[in-house]
Amino acid sequence: MPFDSLPDREEPKVTLCLACKIPIAEDQCSVSVWFRNDPHGFRGLTGKYHKDCAKPFVSLARVINLDWLGKY
Repeated sequence: MPFDSLPDREEPKVTLCLACKIPIAEDQCSVSVWFRNDPHGFRGLTGKYHKDCAKPFVSLARVINLDWLGKY
């Protein structure tokens, strides 16, 4: 039982940018983007992005989240 003697410590929670897969540091600007077709983030779209990485995803989310597109 050598592992019983190790101290309990929590690993720091790291949030990865969904676009570039690089960790988002606490001091970096980040943007949360929500997609109607991926409300819980299971498809890998909804979540946090670096500010610069988020630009194309914010534009895409605006189009996908529009109500009028599904009425025609």
